[in-house]
Amino acid sequence: MTMIEITDVAAEVLKSNMIEGKVVRMVLAATDATGANYVLAWGDPAEDDVVFESNGIKVHMVPEDAEILGDSPTIIDYVDTEELGRGFLIEGPEEGDSCGCGHDHGDEHEDCGCGCGH
Repeated sequence: MTMIEITDVAAEVLKSNMIEGKVVRMVLAATDATGANYVLAWGDPAEDDVVFESNGIKVHMVPEDAEILGDSPTIIDYVDTEELGRGFLIEGPEEGDSCGCGHDHGDEHEDCGCGCGH
């Protein structure tokens, strides 16, 4: 089962910026050979949302985006460094047989045809 972990720092930033009537949405922004890239945004809840809860924060996702996460944990952190700047950092599943396209490549690494290059 997919798990989203929100660090203490990220949870505090989200809690201090909550918008009444809105929810935290994690949205698939792009999928490429490096994996799936997600962003956080305030949005409206939907009836078919997949909802993850961590550190007192509920994160809503459309089912299709949540499915791409797979079974490995995803960590949402907040950084404020000179090197990276300031913002949320979403670290997805460890690299391995999955490239983020949602297809299982197994050991054969055949091109799955989705454009991910695997």
